[in-house]
Amino acid sequence: MNHVAYARMDLCNPVSASALEAMLDRTDLGSGDRAAELGCGNGAAAGLLAARGLAVEAFERDPVLAAIARDRSQGVTVREGEADVLAAEGAPWRLLAALGSTGLGNFTRLAAWLEPGGWLLWGDLFWKGEPDPALNAVMGRPDYATDAGWRARGQAAGLELVAARISPDEDWAAYTGALEAAVAGWAAETPHHPDRERVQQRAALLLDYWRSAGRPALGFGLYLFRRP
Repeated sequence: MNHVAYARMDLCNPVSASALEAMLDRTDLGSGDRAAELGCGNGAAAGLLAARGLAVEAFERDPVLAAIARDRSQGVTVREGEADVLAAEGAPWRLLAALGSTGLGNFTRLAAWLEPGGWLLWGDLFWKGEPDPALNAVMGRPDYATDAGWRARGQAAGLELVAARISPDEDWAAYTGALEAAVAGWAAETPHHPDRERVQQRAALLLDYWRSAGRPALGFGLYLFRRP
């Protein structure tokens, strides 16, 4: 389903481009500074970084998503492979950005790949309370922290938290609406695709969760850390 939806969506997380821009405005990043996006998905966020004049490399292990990112992200070098391996090879970075890349959330490693004075822009889901077992049937067993947990990971890695933002309901509505529209548009254009029913069912399952049990259980946080 991700291949279908991400090809048509912009940012593929419940966060707005203006929120990312506001975070970047808090940094001292300048034209030509080296930046990497880890797990870039469709490349929308990487394109936003490049539009600010940064020298951006985007890493994505899924070959289909890497191809989508390559097609749509102007001024970005998209490399297919494991993001943590590629980031380590290219270190140090002035900025590391990761949105929805839960499995890469070892902040001690991320901090080690930053230049002194460099920045980590981390965005991910977080539990508002106890983990919801119903999510296991939807997305497996994700290793989400709490809001306080993400902040603590940065502190434990020696990073300074400069700013944090919790996505409001408007961001969630925009995200779920974009996902629904993307899948519906694809289904309308491909009425005989062999995966059409499976993709629609998967999207319906996710949307039902996000719009019901998921909203009380989960939030999305955007965190800007700086390496001293």
